[in-house]
Amino acid sequence: MKNCALLIGIFLFTLASCSESASDSTSKLISEALESEEKTVFSASLRELSDKEYPDNPDITVRHEKCVETTMKSIEFIRKGDAFDVYLIPDNAKDDTAHLFEIDLMEFIPTIPEYVRGDDYLSLISIVNQEWNRNQVRWEDDQLKTASHDEFFQVNGEKVTRMDLARNCLNSYLWEVFLYSDVDGKNKVFYHGWFDFPKDLYHELYAKRNGKKFEEVADFLENWKNPPSKKINLSALRSVISEVNPSYTNESDVMYPLAGERKKKQVGVVTPIAVRKMSDFYTDASTFATFSPPGFYNRADPRTTELGRFQNLETVSYMKTKTNKGERSEFHFNYSDDQGRKTQFIIGGLDLSTLPKLTAEEANSGHQFSMGIGNHPFYEDYVMHEGECSLTNPSFGVLLDENGNWLDSHYVGIDGPLLHWDKNDPTKLHVWVLSFERHALIAHYVLDLGDGA
Repeated sequence: MKNCALLIGIFLFTLASCSESASDSTSKLISEALESEEKTVFSASLRELSDKEYPDNPDITVRHEKCVETTMKSIEFIRKGDAFDVYLIPDNAKDDTAHLFEIDLMEFIPTIPEYVRGDDYLSLISIVNQEWNRNQVRWEDDQLKTASHDEFFQVNGEKVTRMDLARNCLNSYLWEVFLYSDVDGKNKVFYHGWFDFPKDLYHELYAKRNGKKFEEVADFLENWKNPPSKKINLSALRSVISEVNPSYTNESDVMYPLAGERKKKQVGVVTPIAVRKMSDFYTDASTFATFSPPGFYNRADPRTTELGRFQNLETVSYMKTKTNKGERSEFHFNYSDDQGRKTQFIIGGLDLSTLPKLTAEEANSGHQFSMGIGNHPFYEDYVMHEGECSLTNPSFGVLLDENGNWLDSHYVGIDGPLLHWDKNDPTKLHVWVLSFERHALIAHYVLDLGDGA
């Protein structure tokens, strides 16, 4: 048994643990990886992108005024047992070295959930989708103070009130780091740096986490190689307890609320040029700014989609299921389109009790879930990050064709669901669909779950 625990500075937090096990056939590999831990310091150079290099940056309208002039030198990961201290080294000797103590990097590493390890195809889909979805983790305020820093770190004359690490969605080594400072009660990014996570450390952590050699999946994770489209064995993910067809309304013929992430990312919608309602996206001509190495949105290289698949919502099913974490909820949305394509959008392993209660206008504060199996959210704080272990997380999202074969959600053009309860009616669940890279919301359904909520 291995506890997933996180220590920051001098603060100790007791967090949820996750069981990490390996078969006899893989225990030797893990032992060898443990014995080879000789290197203790792993460094990577940082780079920044100017506005000329990154003209489609969605943060331009909301960032700190010092963002374009703040630079850092490098980032270091220093091994401390099973954890790592993380140091952000400044260019300017007057600036503090911002750092985090005792970080367990394992939750950043693409992971095969324990409950699918007997299925080679589901194992591959799990790994690929975890790497292909962003995971950005934040540490805020007092979490950044240390015994030697009673006050906040100072960088470029600003107090660092938040620090983020992100494994972005392009390949195994493209990561990002952010620093924020408070402006009128709001944290605003004043540093954004890109770096290549050390390959040897990544390979070591992958082997420990999964009991497999990284080389087995290197082509998929390093080069964005698409897995083959095969049948998804849903019974390996859960068993069905009950199923009903709830009443629902399709409210996609209005515009989604332009607030929060959707407001700043509106620049990423390339076509349709003028969006007046979510159903305007239901054409394969819909395109969005793609995400290009080392990790920036690029309107000059628009990402094509197959969003025409969402033209006609035919049926909705609500299931109660048994998972490795007990009873959870699952939804099936079945679509057809004018081209004769049939598409299944399935989200499961959901604990609906954790969802916020919001109005439709507040939807952008709902919980976002990525497509894949056992994934972390796109954005989370350190407590959430360590509390929901990807080895045992039962949540999943898949797109399937009419034969139950896996479809690449990125190619189709969605990133997953956004969920929340209705603020005024506890029986109604709002399900929104996030576009590629979460630039927009492309659908909105209100499900009446009644006493089954």
